[in-house]
Amino acid sequence: MRATRTRLLWTCLLLLLALLHEARSQDLTCMVSLSNVNWTQTFSDTCLNFSGLGLSLPRTQSLKASHVQVLDLSRNGLQALPGTFFANLEKLHTLIVTHNQLASVDQSLALRCDLELRADCGCGLASWYDIRQNNCSGEQELLCLHPVTGAQRNLSTFLQVSCPPSLAPGTIGALVAGTIFLALVVGGAVLAWRLRRHQGASGQVLSKAQSSHDAPRLVTGFLPRHSSQRQSPKAPDTPPDRSPSADTDFYMNYKGDDLDPQPVYCNLESLGRAPGY
Repeated sequence: MRATRTRLLWTCLLLLLALLHEARSQDLTCMVSLSNVNWTQTFSDTCLNFSGLGLSLPRTQSLKASHVQVLDLSRNGLQALPGTFFANLEKLHTLIVTHNQLASVDQSLALRCDLELRADCGCGLASWYDIRQNNCSGEQELLCLHPVTGAQRNLSTFLQVSCPPSLAPGTIGALVAGTIFLALVVGGAVLAWRLRRHQGASGQVLSKAQSSHDAPRLVTGFLPRHSSQRQSPKAPDTPPDRSPSADTDFYMNYKGDDLDPQPVYCNLESLGRAPGY
């Protein structure tokens, strides 16, 4: 008798679980909507299925479906989930976005701790995971689906293995600013070095030019053959030697520009010197 009651109790429990699973499956497999979806229209359904329609989500317009609880956006080639599109879906508890290569999920969706996100495993879920971990305490572990097998995987483990931590925007900005500053410093140093080198070369050229201008010029030529310059009236201390001659003329040899000896005639009386011997 007791065994019969136990068996009956287990049977009722299994039936109840089957009914719950069937009801949940029906909610998640609602009919696919038409391809010509108009985002301006109002939907009164509790389950909307837009799978495989190649849709793009508007970023500045909200979906008008205040009663929807399950929304299927799988297989649409989505890369982002804009927060404005889901702003008025207050009753939404299951969002299916599998078979979409998501690059980002809006922060407002991550802050909805009661929202179940069914998505393929990808690095685009990293920010969504961090926000959920920091703001939704006591929640169950977050899962993602393998894009090929559809098996569930632990999202935290996947991110640690497949998605190395990226640099924060502030860190990236600091690195870029530091690189630019370093390039400016190096460029300024090179420019200053070239300027000093150019100034040094210009100074050397100017110094050589001044030296050549100030240096005394060597006289390589000889005096003109006939000189008209008058001698100083002061008599020399020692009378010059002269050859005895009957007249007052004086002869000397002179080398001209052609370096050939040439006679030079000079009249001593014209210079105001009368021979005293």
